[in-house]
Amino acid sequence: MSITRRQFLKRAGIGVGAAVGVGAGVIPLSRTRYDQKHPHIAENHAQLPANGNTVVIMGGGLAGLQAGVELAARGFHVEVLEKTGTPGGKLKTWRDRTFGPADDPAKRDPNFKGYVREHGVHAVWGFYNNLREFLGRYGWQLEDVPSGESPYLFLDRDGSRAQIDITNALQPYGSLIQAFGIMDMGDYLAPEDRRATFRFLRNAASFDIADKRQRDYLDSITFLEWAEQWRLRDSVTHKIMDALIEMAFFDNAHSSSALSLANIFRLVSGAPRDMSINVYKNPPGETFLQPMVEFIEARGGQVHYNTEITDVEVEGGVVRSVTAKQIGDGRSKQTRCAICGALLGPNGEHLDKCPVCGANREMIWPLASAELVERRFSGDFFVSAMDVPASKVFYGDNPHAFGGIPYFDRMQDLQTVHVYVVNLWYEGQEHWKKAITHSNGSPSLNFFATGFEDLGITINWSLPKPFRDGMPRSLVSDYEGRDVSIIETQVANAITVAH
Repeated sequence: MSITRRQFLKRAGIGVGAAVGVGAGVIPLSRTRYDQKHPHIAENHAQLPANGNTVVIMGGGLAGLQAGVELAARGFHVEVLEKTGTPGGKLKTWRDRTFGPADDPAKRDPNFKGYVREHGVHAVWGFYNNLREFLGRYGWQLEDVPSGESPYLFLDRDGSRAQIDITNALQPYGSLIQAFGIMDMGDYLAPEDRRATFRFLRNAASFDIADKRQRDYLDSITFLEWAEQWRLRDSVTHKIMDALIEMAFFDNAHSSSALSLANIFRLVSGAPRDMSINVYKNPPGETFLQPMVEFIEARGGQVHYNTEITDVEVEGGVVRSVTAKQIGDGRSKQTRCAICGALLGPNGEHLDKCPVCGANREMIWPLASAELVERRFSGDFFVSAMDVPASKVFYGDNPHAFGGIPYFDRMQDLQTVHVYVVNLWYEGQEHWKKAITHSNGSPSLNFFATGFEDLGITINWSLPKPFRDGMPRSLVSDYEGRDVSIIETQVANAITVAH
């Protein structure tokens, strides 16, 4: 972001003399070991011998697999139980040979595996220090975004647009400049809103997570209610904050807890690169998730797919085992969607696509006979890594074990938002290059659609952009050198239905 020192002081309402006045000194610059794409924490590099203990992990998404890798590296025998037929949860990817035009030249190749599909682009913010350290420690590298690319381009339905650039300034200047960057968002923020916005940002950045009263209060109100207290108008709350909440939580200002975004503001004020973004190397299912599974298996563990946990055995307040119930009569043929895990009956293989999540027919798989019968899993320790819908069902269906315990009772009040990802194929690139541009006129990879009822984060997977090596390439190699536009947009405002 280009801004002179005098401009910065003027916008801050600080006189030059006041900034460096007698006795004030100079605000110190700071860098930390977390100002890296993959921080190195020597004490985390532990490989321990087998300790004889078994850990059962319920859920094979990112949380479950990461826990499994860390525990396997430290000598535990790990058993991961995953409802679907593929690992990764919301990070999972799959191949789809039906996507794209029927006469697509790639489909003439007998070795064509299909184009990568996913649940939506997943960004890794700069302040995800633990995840970044974990990935770097095991050699699972993140993808840099193209040089000079701002991930924060906003486009409203009324045609107005704005952009937040990423600053490389050292702390504490970086956070202050970033705050003024939000206040300089052109048509998105009217001059009369800037003072209220600054007060709000200052308050949010001072949130003390260690103060239980602050945490409880912010968790008791929605972000919209919090914003209204600071007299933030629609131009800020919905045009900017809704997009950030969607990006971070697949939620919106009407339902998201104020505590959620307060944490984000607190975290992005720690180091210069905190608002920067990387993405997983595409496709994550092949470059990251499957290697995690293989790491666990190489140390004697196992990932059990098509394993939906329904019952739990608790003895003396301690979980002893969990059970996956028998499906049907335990003998008749059954099919399950490998992506969302929905049971689709004996004739599911004849469907054109999964009626629940829309995955292509090649992802509807028959269950093995061993997966139809009741299975019981015992262990010394149990880790729950299920998402909110699965947790609500599991703990709600086992009141004999968890009923009356406030922590588990409160799970039933949690809200979730169902994200539906739409992929669009366009021939040619010129339209999208011209339609979505940064403030300097260069084509953009992504934008936040604001002011729309449903449209959210949108990305162009095929647009070639120069990376740090100076070579232009697409984020997805499948479309390298192709004159096509592959657009992905996330619909994130639909409340979860019965599925």
